[in-house]
Amino acid sequence: MDRNDRNILIFGLLILLLLAVGYYFLLFSPLRQQYLAAYEERTQKEQQRAQLEQSVAELENVRRNAPQIERNILEYSKRLPEQEEIPTLIVQIEQIAEGAGATQLLITPEDPGAAGGGTAGGDAAAAPADGDFSRIPITMSFEGTYLEMQDFLFRLKNLSRLVTVNEVTFEELEEEGGSTTVAGAEEILTVEILAETYVQPASGSASPDAPAAPGGPTGGTTAAQGGTTAAGGTT
Repeated sequence: MDRNDRNILIFGLLILLLLAVGYYFLLFSPLRQQYLAAYEERTQKEQQRAQLEQSVAELENVRRNAPQIERNILEYSKRLPEQEEIPTLIVQIEQIAEGAGATQLLITPEDPGAAGGGTAGGDAAAAPADGDFSRIPITMSFEGTYLEMQDFLFRLKNLSRLVTVNEVTFEELEEEGGSTTVAGAEEILTVEILAETYVQPASGSASPDAPAAPGGPTGGTTAAQGGTTAAGGTT
């Protein structure tokens, strides 16, 4: 191959290289950018479609469950009275304590306070969701066996009025001589329960004088105002 042929070959290769570079920057690269943009747009639309389908499914589920939701709302409304009605609640708690076999019952309600939502409870029903209501803390203490304590908590959960159990503490009850008092094969415990009930709508202030209920049917003392009972072990 002579010199002219080599020059022609090199010149041809340069032209091909320039055409390839020009094709990439002038045609391929813009088309690639357009493809990527279209692909991203399609992906976003598919995600939006999936979200819309999920929202439609959730709305359809709400529509199907609307009667049950309305019944639940009505049930909670019944369990959240518009008046404090603390004496009535105390009588109800005394009755379930008597049914559970608990003795020396002491109930201490506190002044209500506005709340934006209930605190996490124990065995009792969950507190109501955010809304316009008042929270009334209640301290309950009594003596009984572990099974009687469980029975009391179960009955409290199914009370006609919503009561949330926040904390349960207990310790073994000892006689003056230091021995543990037993009922059959079970130890007697002193139990303290920190709970709360609710009133709707939120009341501005507590009742000036909360009437004290008479002594509980179990023979103990029930009070509307007073201190709390110290307890040891924690559930």
